[in-house]
Parts: sequence; C-alpha cells; structure tokens
Amino acid sequence: MSRFTSPDFLRQAGDNHVRAKPPPPVNLARANINRIRSFHLRGKDHFQVDRDLAAEAERTAAGFVDIVLGERAFLQRAVRHLSADLGIRQFLHVDAGMPAPGDPHEIAHESFRDARVVYASHDPVVLTHHLALTRDGRTTTAVRGGLEDAAGLLRDPEVGLLDLDQPVGLLLTGVVSHLEDLDAAARGIAELRAAVAPGSHLVLSHYCRPDAARHPKDARRADQLQELFTHRLGHGYWRSEQEIASLFDGWESVPPGLLQAQKWRTLPVAPPIPGSYQMPHRNRQLIIGGMGRL
Repeated sequence: MSRFTSPDFLRQAGDNHVRAKPPPPVNLARANINRIRSFHLRGKDHFQVDRDLAAEAERTAAGFVDIVLGERAFLQRAVRHLSADLGIRQFLHVDAGMPAPGDPHEIAHESFRDARVVYASHDPVVLTHHLALTRDGRTTTAVRGGLEDAAGLLRDPEVGLLDLDQPVGLLLTGVVSHLEDLDAAARGIAELRAAVAPGSHLVLSHYCRPDAARHPKDARRADQLQELFTHRLGHGYWRSEQEIASLFDGWESVPPGLLQAQKWRTLPVAPPIPGSYQMPHRNRQLIIGGMGRL
C-alpha cells in the first residue's frame, strides 16, 4: 500500500444492503455530508448530487479527500488509545456517519470484547444503517439525536446501554464543523460533560482555518471550502484554532494537545491498521483534533 492510498479498513462495507420498512426519506436535491463521506470511503451510499459536490470540493482544494480520511484515522487512533491504553470500555459517538470497517466498536472490541458503543445521528439513513448493521443490543446500539439536543439524547432509553457512572469516551469528530452556532455546540458539550463520570474523555476534531498571516494559501483554501459548503450543503465551517480550543473548556488537555489531526499520536504506515493512514502535507493545516480528560 502506498503512503497515501486509502486502505480497506477506511472503506465502507459496500456488499451489505439495508432494507427499512418504510424506507427512510432521502433528499436527492441537496448533497448530504454523510453520503459525501461514504463516497470518499468508497462506499455505496451516495448519489450524483453528493459526487458533484465532492468533485467541486476537490477542484476548490485539491485533495479534499485527505481531510475526510485523515479525520477518520484520527478518530481510530483516539479510540484505540482510550481503550487499549486508558482502559475505557464505553463510547458515545455523536453524529456518527454510515457504518464502515474500522468503526469505533470494532477498535474498542480489539481490547475489550464487552466494550459498549452507542452511535447517535439525526440522519435517518445513517440511523437505519446502524440499527441494521451494527446494533446487537448487548455491546452496540444506535439512537436518534445529536449535539444540538444533548439532554434529549442522554434521555433516550438506548443510551442506557452505557453506565454513565463509569468513564465514557465522547466521540465528536466531524460534528461541530457542521454546526453554525458555536456557542450552542459548546453548551451541548457542557451538558455531556456534566452527565458523565470523572475519568471520561472528549475526542473532538474540526475543520480549521489557519492564521492567514502565517499560512495565507491554507487560509484562502479554507475560506473557499467554507463558501462552497455553506452554499451547496447548508453548513461546513472552517474555524480558528482559538475557537476550536474553546470547545475544550472544562476539560484537561491530554498530550499531545490540540494540533493537526495527522500529528496526533501518528502511527507508522505499515502494518496497515485502522488509524495508520497518513495525510499528504497539502491539507494538514485544514483539520485539527485533540482529546480532553474530565
């Protein structure tokens, strides 16, 4: 596998099919961020409107796919660190995408076969897929909800799969980037923080607009991508490192801190395992991530 090839564990399980009765509603008039991610992960759950926006993003910032794959690899490394190194046995993945090889429950189960994962999404298609493909009722389930109504999400009976009196890994990758109201996102994170036990951890990544004085080309690409996404998708925000850092208020920073997602506990390219994908240099400035401890 070459350095920048998308490995199989980053890709969707394209041979699996889901039939819901009745089928969830699908809007084919506007692109959907989860379907765009499915396209970049070489899955089957995308349509022409999604592929068109993916192609336009590629023309705007060559290698936009790097951001998608790099963010996913960051999530995979973070879950492995939490489970294998810190002994975390339960996770809440807020605004999860389509099921795919290398998802958090698979990585957590490498360390603990009884590790529990709850996937939450407002997207009815994503929810249908998780209920059909990942939910087993013992270690993995899925619920409707998101960060905008964290209190309502926590009240869902399915979240009872998690013991909130024990440490939880809160996974918020690719979430706040698509919420317009940063203050509301911060309130949602605070509500989650108040509900979980000491020893819990927050994993968060976000599209980043670098300092224009230091990185003018990267900042310009971030501005162009934000303009494209907000116009065509309705959301997608590249924020400053300072704005993103504010989302960790109330959490103790976990080394190596908030930095380029690619640089967070980087793994060797070989052997290829979930999290070993390495982003090319061209777009590393445009996605950052970090972890906080309660």
